[in-house]
Amino acid sequence: MTIGHIATGRHIWITGAGSGIGKSLALLYAAQGHHVVISGRTLDKLLEVSGDAAALPGKISCLPFDVSDSEAVPATIEALQAIVPHIDLVILNAGTCEYIKKQYLDPALFRRVMDTNFFGLVNSINAALPLLKAAPTRPHVAGVCSLAAFIGFPRAEAYGASKAAASYLLHSVRTDFSSLMDVTVVNPGFVTTPMTAANDFPMPFEMHADQAAVRIANALQKRPLEYNFPGRLTTALRVAQLFKGLWYRQMSKKRTTKPTEKRTPAG
Repeated sequence: MTIGHIATGRHIWITGAGSGIGKSLALLYAAQGHHVVISGRTLDKLLEVSGDAAALPGKISCLPFDVSDSEAVPATIEALQAIVPHIDLVILNAGTCEYIKKQYLDPALFRRVMDTNFFGLVNSINAALPLLKAAPTRPHVAGVCSLAAFIGFPRAEAYGASKAAASYLLHSVRTDFSSLMDVTVVNPGFVTTPMTAANDFPMPFEMHADQAAVRIANALQKRPLEYNFPGRLTTALRVAQLFKGLWYRQMSKKRTTKPTEKRTPAG
């Protein structure tokens, strides 16, 4: 799949851009001639991405930002304003996953996941708002959620709940900020990333992060309310929603693999 034509010269901010989908999107947009500000917790990873883009027509600027840290938002606003005059597109991609241990819901685990996957969106949107308001044309916010939020997966209580909450947040933000910007919810399926590399279960219709980035970039040109992919997995999970009893009986039978942490069921 190739990416369609995108007007050059936009200012784009991508969180969680040190690896995976975020990194692939950053390089893709830089190849199209855009100025991309990339954020993540680890500066070294961001610098690696920036180095990979050195020969591309666009530009990548690094801005370390822990999206779970609400106290870092004012400084992040100032840093963004020092790098770009405005933001045309924000891609909220930062995310994490931890599985619960069998038959125990660890509150600390849930807080860690929610701090990044849910409150990270809140903090990132707040950091972006001043520069979104300064955009000369209607800006766009895209949040990367997950197909995992469609229905319950084993051990994914924290991850799935955080992504479902993130999706609801973005849909509601669309209504309250409709006069300012467009909002898109992106729900990927299984994507090959450092987080999914250790998964101990089959990942149907898995795709490379570069493939996912092209799909997302193409979809965002149309500014849809929601973009779910791949289609075959989306359809399968929609069917599962119609037959939830059967789905949960089958999932219960498969709870035989050893619980592990920081693994992604989908997205």
